[in-house]
Order: sequence, then structure tokens, then C-alpha cells
Amino acid sequence: MTVTRNRLRWFNRFIYRLSNLHRLELLKKLRGWHYSSLLAHAGSNLRIAEGVIIYNPSMVSVGDNCYIGTGAQLYPWNEKITIGDNVLIAAGVRMITRKHGFAEAVRPMSEQGYENAPIVIEDDVWIGFQAIVLPNVTIGRGSIVGAGAVVTRDVEPFSIVGGVPARLIRKRSLDAS
Repeated sequence: MTVTRNRLRWFNRFIYRLSNLHRLELLKKLRGWHYSSLLAHAGSNLRIAEGVIIYNPSMVSVGDNCYIGTGAQLYPWNEKITIGDNVLIAAGVRMITRKHGFAEAVRPMSEQGYENAPIVIEDDVWIGFQAIVLPNVTIGRGSIVGAGAVVTRDVEPFSIVGGVPARLIRKRSLDAS
């Protein structure tokens, strides 16, 4: 009798854990569906983890089969953030399309205004944990941005970049072998 109860308990725990995993994926899809009605464009199969913040979502365009990880923050200030197809954005990533002006040393920083520029993430890009993408940056197709990197300038297609500021680590091989 106790063997049957133990098996039943194990089975119930297994089903509960399985249903939680399934529920988490469902919640990501529901968040994606919710945001898709707010975004300028949202492709199919958009998945958004919990805690994602997209300020001014009407300035963000996301392609098909994209994932935005837990706690990611997108700040499109007067310029668009365009994300291509099959893009993975890890947890804690931040993208901002605005930077402070600082050209005039005689004026206080608070009076120097802002400069706005778009961000473009092309297809099949992976942006690592807590990376930061700054204004006027295009991340080329098939590229990888390492965890914690600060991307201040364009990334060529099929590149792996990392560091502060992000620099080329190596190019990705296009060979299938």
C-alpha cells in the first residue's frame, strides 16, 4: 500500500512540475500576445518573460520567433528600436535610443539636452545577459553580444563581441562542417 502511495505522490509531484513548466511557457506567450497589441509591429511566436519593461512600445518593432528575457528594458525615446526575426534577448538586457549631450564644457550637463538615434537588431542575433545597447547601433545578422557587453557602435554580421566597450572577439564561421 505504501509503495503505491509513494508512486502516486511521485507521479503527482512530477505532473505538478511539468504543468508549472508548461504554465511558464504559456505565460511568456500570453505576455507576447499582450505586447503585440501595443508594439508598432510584432511577429508571430513572440515570447516575453516576466518583468520585461518596454517604455513607449509603439516605437518598438519585433520580428517572428523572438524571445525577450526576464527583466529586459527597452527605452525607445523618439526613435525606433527594430528587432529582426529569430532574436534572443537574455535577461537584464537594456536598450536605449537616447544619450545626453556633453559637447559644451562651459554649460551645465543638465542644460545640454539629448541626442536620439535608432537601434537596429538584425535577424538571428543573440544578446547575452545584462548587455547594454546604446543609440545609433546596428547589430548585424547572426551576431552574438557577450554577457555584460556595452555596445556603443555597429556590429558587423556574424561577429562575436564582448567587453566594455564591446569589441570584436572573433567572426562566426559560415561553414556547415
